[in-house]
Amino acid sequence: MYKMLVIEDEPATIYGIKTAVNWERLDVIICGEASNGLEAYPLIEDLSPDIILCDIRMPKMDGITLISEIQPRYPGIKVIFISGYSDKEYLKKAIKLNVVDYLYKPLELSELIQAVEKAKKACRMHITAQNIPDNNLALNLIQEGWHPSMDVNRLPIRLNESLITVIAKFNVSLDSSLENESITLNRYLPDFQEIFSEAFRKHYVASPLNNSLILHANLPSDPLQCRESFHRLNELFGLAQGAARHMTMGISNPVESAASLKESFQQARMAVHSSFLTGYGKQIFYRDLSRTPFRPSPDLENRFFHQISVNNMATAIDFLEDYIDYMKKCRPEDIPAIKDELASIFFRLNQELKGQEGMERSFVTETINYALEITDIQKYLMRLLKQILSQINNLDNKGRIIFDTEKYILENYDNDLSIQKIADHVFITPTYLCHLYKTKTGRTINQFILEVKMNKSRKLITETNMKIKEISEKMGYSNQNYFTRTFTKYFGVTPSTFRNKRL
Repeated sequence: MYKMLVIEDEPATIYGIKTAVNWERLDVIICGEASNGLEAYPLIEDLSPDIILCDIRMPKMDGITLISEIQPRYPGIKVIFISGYSDKEYLKKAIKLNVVDYLYKPLELSELIQAVEKAKKACRMHITAQNIPDNNLALNLIQEGWHPSMDVNRLPIRLNESLITVIAKFNVSLDSSLENESITLNRYLPDFQEIFSEAFRKHYVASPLNNSLILHANLPSDPLQCRESFHRLNELFGLAQGAARHMTMGISNPVESAASLKESFQQARMAVHSSFLTGYGKQIFYRDLSRTPFRPSPDLENRFFHQISVNNMATAIDFLEDYIDYMKKCRPEDIPAIKDELASIFFRLNQELKGQEGMERSFVTETINYALEITDIQKYLMRLLKQILSQINNLDNKGRIIFDTEKYILENYDNDLSIQKIADHVFITPTYLCHLYKTKTGRTINQFILEVKMNKSRKLITETNMKIKEISEKMGYSNQNYFTRTFTKYFGVTPSTFRNKRL
């Protein structure tokens, strides 16, 4: 039976939570209740709840403060926040506290039950993780001042020679079909150990930690043998089979001795962390991580939300895809800032859904917090954009033609575009297409094509090292001089000057 503590300052809400659900059938018992954080604090110690259902805004001590205080002491308690306020700042704080879910009042019964089921599953995962066999040598080696009790000469690794750290991690969401992370790791551990022994000639130590395996190993001195070692490590993904899509492997730079293992551990962990941006199912070397800092778009309002407001949905979708592509190329240290930006975009998009206020808001915490990759969030945002498109145009025939026209141009701007090809794609005559587009948008198709080509050119000039000639050809200009004149007329400066100003 899972014990749940309810912390809420509204008696009616507590009564509803206690009586609306048959908690016994859910294998849950409400072990206590409190009206604020101060009142709840001693109850947590006395009752040892598995789950806390907690309001955010309460007198004396609010929910954010309470959970921030107890999490270091009670990491196994799983938290569900409830709130009567649609406040982005509260949501961001909840995401950083890694809560199970964030529900809005008035509570929907199905959402409450779903959130408690997720909390129960998170409790099971935590308990199983604590039962992983104890093997702390690799972990102990990264602790400052720690020395092995055994004879150094009997260790499987040579502490005074070149070493690397490898972290193999299964990072699955609570909704995954895999039952839990630690079972997945234990399932493959014997085979993994065999691969490690072959890759590093048995000169390694490894420690399991929750859903990860931390390994330190001596590298062969021969560069060819080093490459062969990493090639052998790739076999881990084959052993994991279907679970490999949830697995990542972070590999540090070599360090001179065990004295620097803490640094190599941090590098391997950062490489694993970057999987949110780069994707799972592969090796990620610390040396290959991006050093580009994330800078929120200064013209997000104009280039994205303004396009939505004037019904230029194809342009808005294209901007969002480009913006997320830029995020993927940023340094992993900025992932929290990237998630904050994505949360802000989500809230603005949700506001655009007229008559559907609060739609799916209870899932935003799960979407952002438990997303394995940024592409998971991207798919969710694209779904919202499509809902907005349907709402604005009601998918009428003329609105769909304009959208399909712009989408085709955005997807084929680097090909040989012509009005005839575009008209064929949307199944109308070129004359009618030009008339309809001009009437609906106030500009010509050629003006839109020029806008797309120039904006794409600007992006390539500022974000890549491509030569101006290469960019010109990619935009479909056979004559570089003509491209330069067009770009200069559009932006007021030459491509080279534009690039130099951004350096």
